Amino acid sequence: MRPSGLSLVLLVLLCAGCRTGAEGVSGGADGGPAGDGKVLSAAEDEAPAAAPSTQRAKQAAAAAQRIDVPAGAFIAGSTPGDRGRDPVLEPALLATELGAFQIDRAPYPNDPTKPPMTGVSRKRAAELCDGAGGRLCTELEWERACKGPAGDPYAGGSAWDPSCASGPACASGFDVLGLGAAVREWTASDVLPIEKMQPKAAAVRGSRADGVATDHRCARRVAVDATATGDDLGFRCCYGAPNAATIPSPEWQQTYQRADVPLDALKDLVKAVPELAKYAENLAFFNDDGARRTVLARGDAGAAPENVTLTTAPLLWSPVPGETLLVFTAQSGKDALIAAFHRLPDGRHRVASTMLLEGEKGPIALGFNGYVRKRLSWATCWDCPAESGNVTYRDDNRVVITQK
Repeated sequence: MRPSGLSLVLLVLLCAGCRTGAEGVSGGADGGPAGDGKVLSAAEDEAPAAAPSTQRAKQAAAAAQRIDVPAGAFIAGSTPGDRGRDPVLEPALLATELGAFQIDRAPYPNDPTKPPMTGVSRKRAAELCDGAGGRLCTELEWERACKGPAGDPYAGGSAWDPSCASGPACASGFDVLGLGAAVREWTASDVLPIEKMQPKAAAVRGSRADGVATDHRCARRVAVDATATGDDLGFRCCYGAPNAATIPSPEWQQTYQRADVPLDALKDLVKAVPELAKYAENLAFFNDDGARRTVLARGDAGAAPENVTLTTAPLLWSPVPGETLLVFTAQSGKDALIAAFHRLPDGRHRVASTMLLEGEKGPIALGFNGYVRKRLSWATCWDCPAESGNVTYRDDNRVVITQK
């Protein structure tokens, strides 16, 4: 093993996108695409959005009010890398068209002066809506009503206002009360199965009052047994022909694939990260064959473990269904870096995590085992302390680059 002489600076560069404010476009800190740039910062790098000073809070004059939601397009789901996002359940910026429908202004019994009815199964909720001349809302109707015409990430606007959990006062852009605020709500939709991971289940929207802020996002969905009941599980009714649009479940992808990404494209990604921009001009690939031999020769073992592939080529990494990241290593003059970016469905990218190795020319190799989905290794000296580490996809769906 070679002597350790690295000076490492860990940069976790995370920030959320700015909202577009356009009709039918989901935007904001946790709800949609940001700006017109090709690279979004990651969510953690942005200061938390402040709750609007003039919250859309209105007291209902009477019970049994129904809100007309017009036909139109909106962006369902969330942006890869959003705080609180579960890529297995939340689609990535799914363009959706819905027909017009009506929705109860408040959770059943649709009377803001009364507490929501809870403790019923989905079947019983559907029966009660039928008795009221309606039906259970589909989950995309629920999300459309929650995001409003501006595509807000939360029913109350750009950020979660904890005061909304105290009662059905905070209104969405369509003036629907209590969406995502204090109770979870049954929908008529199902979460479709994912092989070896997710059985078919009922799609439930919203959050209980004491949920963390990101649980109150309009895009959040959870899978619940349709026969379940709970004192935090209610529902509301919709009216008119149900919209047929559904959310598809993501499929398993090959865990690691070589990414044929031109060097100029990587330069553009690095240039878009303020803390790394100065390294973009001199960015260069490592020689793959020579780099692998060098990294192994520096280590004690002289060989990679069985089933581990070493490369300096950019990789497409799919740790879980619904998530794809671009991971690469590169050199820039006397320095080197490791970077991971979320891939967005519209061709853009979002920073997941980066590490800068100052005063280290490399090479840096990536090592992966196709059977290990949530972790790959990096090394300038294979398995050497301070000169190797991991790129890990954590259980909270965040990406971190660490040093041993």
